[in-house]
Amino acid sequence: MTSNEYDLIVIGAGAAGIAAAHAARDAGLNAIVLEAQDRVGGRGFTDYESFSLPFDHGCQWLHAASINPLRPVADRLGFRYRRGEIDFRIHDGHWWLNDTIAAEYAAMYTATYERIDQAGKAGEDVSCESCIDSASRWAQLFRQSFAPYISTEPRNASTFNLARYNDTGENWPVEDGLGALIKALAEEVRRAVEIRLSCPVKSIDWGSEAVMVGTLDGMLFAKAVLVTVSTAVLAGERVKFFPLLPDWKQEALSKLPLGCAEKIAFEFGGDPFAGLQPHFAMMDWPDAPMGSFHIHPFDRPMATLYLGGTQCRDLALAGSETMLAYGREVLGRLFGADILKDIRREKATDWTTNACIGGAYSVLVPGGGEARAALARPLDDKLFFAGEATSPDAFQTVHGAWQSGLDAMRLILATAQFAG
Repeated sequence: MTSNEYDLIVIGAGAAGIAAAHAARDAGLNAIVLEAQDRVGGRGFTDYESFSLPFDHGCQWLHAASINPLRPVADRLGFRYRRGEIDFRIHDGHWWLNDTIAAEYAAMYTATYERIDQAGKAGEDVSCESCIDSASRWAQLFRQSFAPYISTEPRNASTFNLARYNDTGENWPVEDGLGALIKALAEEVRRAVEIRLSCPVKSIDWGSEAVMVGTLDGMLFAKAVLVTVSTAVLAGERVKFFPLLPDWKQEALSKLPLGCAEKIAFEFGGDPFAGLQPHFAMMDWPDAPMGSFHIHPFDRPMATLYLGGTQCRDLALAGSETMLAYGREVLGRLFGADILKDIRREKATDWTTNACIGGAYSVLVPGGGEARAALARPLDDKLFFAGEATSPDAFQTVHGAWQSGLDAMRLILATAQFAG
């Protein structure tokens, strides 16, 4: 092979791409990973500069922790995470509600997700909004908690989709950074598989025997290509395909748009939450945020507002200063204006405006059916797809993306060009 010829080209150095790189190394393939950004991790990024301790801009939690394939990896590499459930409190705009009232919301929350699950398992591919008791005193608070978790409002998400998610109820945040864990896994494989950063892919020509990949560094050739970029990047045609992706593939993309989820984080000079366990502060007033504050994460003097949905998108498009001002306003309403005087550092994330990402994670629209399976389906045993959007039961998670990379590599290695 020449210097621009490979067995496999992987596009995207997020969790799916790094998992594929590990599998390619183990199989002895001549492979390369191409990444448009100047870093690895995709939607997993641990920031060491904005605050005194690591801060995950994106994914932070080991979801379904007991069956999460990255949990033993975290153990092996010495990454700390917090086990157990994260509690919550509810503020109505004037004061904190007592535990008895909060338990009423918890019961409604559980019952609503059970209806969503039952509807999906019965084959009903309808809006999650249809499962909410609109007469409930807690209906709007449920919508507000749903938006940052799923990255869109319940009306935009399918029951059919959520019912397939393999949820053990264990969500453990990674203290040392989940983005940092992905980066460490990339470093492990780099000696065997080149990871080329700041190398956006402009075109993929899969119409000939060899797949031709056009980059700013020139044309590369491979027996197979694995595409792991976000659905927003694909739907926005930031990568040109020749020939065009078939109609059924483009239809799958249209049914899996990226939602919006961002964080607005504050670090304080003192510790205004001393004595409080880490918890989520939920807000129950008419124009409350579509989200909640993570208070005292890892016992650090911090508060992070998790936002999602349309309101989040509007704030993100308005820019960082608008987001930070909004976050300060809400923080002051919860804890009093004096807390704002103690803010030492602050940061708003920008996934929505990041051209290499374009949002949070994929959302199956009502009526979307088997779009995830269609997106994962290869083309001509040459063009393969992975990423959280292709995961059948762990979508919207890092471990779902990681597993999808491994699943795609099994398909690639089973093709005639590699199986022999």
